[in-house]
Amino acid sequence: MIIRRTAELAGGSPVVADTVPMSVRHDAASGLWTLTAPRRTLGAPVVFADRVYLPVDGRVTALDRATGRVLWQTPHRVEFQSDHESAVFAAGEHLVVPNSHAYGTDDDMISFAVLSTATGDLSWSREPERISGFSAHGRTLVFWRLDREERGAITAVDLATGSLRWRHDLDALRAVLPTDDRVIASTAGEGKREVRAFGLPGGEQLWRTEEHGWPASLRLSSQDPSAEPVVVAWTWLGKQLRWFSPVTGRKLGSLVVRPRTSFYGSDDPLMRADGKSLWLTTNDKRRIDRLRPFAAWRRTRTFTPLSRRLAYSTPDLAEAAGWLYALARPDDEPEDTPWEERNGTLVVAARVNRPGRNRRLTPVHWPAAIPDGERHVMWKDLIAGRNHLYVHGWHRDGTRRTIAVRGDQVLWQREGRSSLAVPVDDQVLLVERGTEHDHLYVIDGETGGLAAGSCGRQ
Repeated sequence: MIIRRTAELAGGSPVVADTVPMSVRHDAASGLWTLTAPRRTLGAPVVFADRVYLPVDGRVTALDRATGRVLWQTPHRVEFQSDHESAVFAAGEHLVVPNSHAYGTDDDMISFAVLSTATGDLSWSREPERISGFSAHGRTLVFWRLDREERGAITAVDLATGSLRWRHDLDALRAVLPTDDRVIASTAGEGKREVRAFGLPGGEQLWRTEEHGWPASLRLSSQDPSAEPVVVAWTWLGKQLRWFSPVTGRKLGSLVVRPRTSFYGSDDPLMRADGKSLWLTTNDKRRIDRLRPFAAWRRTRTFTPLSRRLAYSTPDLAEAAGWLYALARPDDEPEDTPWEERNGTLVVAARVNRPGRNRRLTPVHWPAAIPDGERHVMWKDLIAGRNHLYVHGWHRDGTRRTIAVRGDQVLWQREGRSSLAVPVDDQVLLVERGTEHDHLYVIDGETGGLAAGSCGRQ
């Protein structure tokens, strides 16, 4: 990460010598707003509490979430590598700005800059190193390097100063789950596959056990709001779901999932918002299982997609307002159809809580106002909001598209190269790049409407 300091007011908020010109149009009646900046300067936004943060020409900028008013822009330039999605996150009084050349892979070289959320002042920065994931809890920033064959590592630093609190080098590290007071890790070494817990912030080992195998995924869940949280561990190799106490490591239960079905490579099931069940796709992409580990009966339920297998997407599944969503290939399209002749992928959906053990996912319905030719899109990214699903993809004419879905209905479609959608209640934030300017739009999730006077193609 490259950090360059510029001028600061003595005892006050930072000022930037070459501030990027920006304008904001706020529609008080609808609560929508649009920020406009020079072309190729806006990065992907992220929302925390009452603020929106995004890079503007390489500088993190804080906006008022309600009006879009610029609150501050850091004088420290950060060399961002992606304008598609943001990994920036706030933790108390600190804003953590990670920078990666290949975010989401085992070979990431990630560095950190930590800023003040009040002013944008730089607190500290850290040189790049191989990092697979990171999380902040209280005054501690934890990051880790997953490696199933060589050596993994878990490191904890002081969030305010960047000073090292503790580090554990491990023979192999498969999954990590930080919580408020401990870090739980799936490790292997010395001929043992085990789960271990380390204290936060001291790093002392609290417990270790071989009882849970070598889980590929660790999630924190709860049977109901009044119950103590439990750790849910998934191992696709043995097709087994286990859950145990994060305090003691004691096993609380297990569920073997369809012994004759392959879940090869299904490392990360989708935990439902209620924390009581998970979604899991089979290896052949032809079926989705809902696992309810805490239920007294019918702990597995199958949702069957179209006769064609599910298409690949990021993530595989999404859930919003009681509906399950996925992508599928059209029924009548041969597998070897050339790209230029494909009709795109289908967004398929099913209501989650309807009676019956098996449920079929069916294609969502398009409004008549959108011509059939505009629907042939290779959809890729699924983003779940409170009541809406947002889907990104590429039309076969090369343009990028975004749609909003509620239930089994497509509500609207936009054309334009954009960042990943960032849902905020029943609105959504999108950065779109134009020929002359970049725009950050706050869009009505139901209608696709913009702030009055804003330009934008729908």
